Order: sequence, then C-alpha cells, then structure tokens
Amino acid sequence: MTRGLRVAMVVNPAAGGDGDGMVAALEAVGAAEVHTVRTTAPGDARDIAYKLAGAAEPPDLIVSVGGDGTVCEVAAGLFRAGEAGAGAVPPLLVAPGGTGNSVYRGLWNDEPWEKVAALALRGRAAVRTIDLARIEQNDHVVVLGSGSGLFAATLLAARNRPEKGRDLLMAAALAAMEDHEPYPGRVTVDGEVLHEGGVVETIVGGFRYRGGLLNLVPASIVDDGLLDVTVVTSAVDMAAFAQAAVLGDVYDVPGILWGRGERITVADTGGRAVLFEHDGEVMPRNTPSYDIHVVPAALTVLTAADAPPWFKEG
Repeated sequence: MTRGLRVAMVVNPAAGGDGDGMVAALEAVGAAEVHTVRTTAPGDARDIAYKLAGAAEPPDLIVSVGGDGTVCEVAAGLFRAGEAGAGAVPPLLVAPGGTGNSVYRGLWNDEPWEKVAALALRGRAAVRTIDLARIEQNDHVVVLGSGSGLFAATLLAARNRPEKGRDLLMAAALAAMEDHEPYPGRVTVDGEVLHEGGVVETIVGGFRYRGGLLNLVPASIVDDGLLDVTVVTSAVDMAAFAQAAVLGDVYDVPGILWGRGERITVADTGGRAVLFEHDGEVMPRNTPSYDIHVVPAALTVLTAADAPPWFKEG
C-alpha cells in the first residue's frame, strides 16, 4: 500500500487568526496523515520546524499556522536545518492564521484557505523556491521583508487597539502617521548611496504587501536573487502616499525612491538607534544601522500553480 502524505502543522495559538479552523479545514480534505504541534513561546516555531526537518523521517510537508511572524520562525527553522545538512528539507505551506497574512497573499493571492488546503494535499499546487534575506547585525532570517521608521511605528501602535485583522493594521498605520517624525538617514544599495536626508520609512522586500493590503514594494520579485527597497523621504506628501499604497503605485508619488540589489544598508546618520522591524516583529532598538543581504532560492514553498505576478514566471 502506498504511504499517505504526512503533514506537520506548526500552530501558534497566540496569533490573530483562527488557527483551529485552519487545522480543521486541512484535516477535512482527508488526503493526509496530519500531526499538529502548538507553540507555547516565541521561538518555538523555529525550533519545532528545525527538529521536524532534521528528523530521521521528516514529514512530507510542513504547514505554518499563524501570522507573518510565525511564518518567519518556521522558515528560519527550515533554513537552519538545511544549513546544518538535513538533506531534502520539506516544503512549506503557509496558512492565513494571523492578522495581516501578507506572506499568504504573496503565495496564494488570498485564495480561500479551504481551496488552498485541497490543492496542496491533492498535488495540484506548485513547488517553488523563494529568496530569503539575512540581517547581519543579529543573523535573523527574513521572509516577508523588513524596514525602518513608520511601519515599525505602526506595529507598535497596533498594540492594545480594539480592531482585528487587517483593519487593525490600517487603523494603526493612520494613528502612527499622526505624530511620526522623519529621521536623518542614509540608504545604500550594493554600496551606492540611494538617498541621504530625511527618511520617513524604508521597506525592504521580499514580498510586495505589508499588512495584507499596502503594496509598498510594487516591483519586487520574490525569486530573482535580489532585494528591492522603497524609501519614503521627508519630501513625500503622506496623504498621497497612503492612497497610492492602497489603490495605486507608490513609485508615482514624488519623493519616493526605489532601488534593487543584493545588499541594502539603512542607517541613522545622527547616530541614534534605528526603529526597525522584520516580518511584523519590532527589533530591540540598539543599533544605528542595519545591513540586509539576500539569500537566493533559500526556501521551498507551495504556491498557486499559476504563479502570481511577483514571481519571475508570473
């Protein structure tokens, strides 16, 4: 008898979505043996994924059930397992179990989870590789993307607000914009200065969307071996930027700059610690600069058979 597909689901119960519903929908497909592991603390998802990938008989598929932070932890565990010589690391399936679910949108274009689960377990999904990034100051692995300034302030403003899901992040972004001040910054791409002066925020991708709705790096390709960076300078009309992030192309807004390369450096030229985040998690504010470099084709994922436009073949 042919062995059935073995699936391990790494579930973050503290994430902002319906994790139990995600598990139930995948189990209902009935095409696999499903094993569920729940996290209990930050870092658990990374450690669980690392152990699963390095096991003598690893699962055929690992599913991240949580938000973008959970995806990042699971991806980091799989990536580290590959670095440690684990062999063929299982591919990652992302479930929309968080607040913004931007990585899920980047892989599945917001298709309903029930449909995605069925495609994945019945062999109708595509297996592709995507780039990751690494932050040199702390060796963190980045999946969705990273950035300084306003978006990091938005994540801080989202704490203890009453809204839920993507509405929470939109409300927090508007709140953060009210009193956010630019910082004196320098952004370099592969050693060349892209901008020096007032910086409202930088967005380094990665995937194009943040908060599931804001298209902030609209030219980014997730499997081209390069990183895109959007720089919102202090010359930008923030109302125009906010509208373009939702409805249009932010690169049409005067004062916004774009670059692409293998290594992006973001620094505060005044020597103050940069407010910085990656994958929806705000970093400790303890360094005046961050260096991010690309790690090409570093993670194997399941995604839609018809590639979204932010893949090379899309």
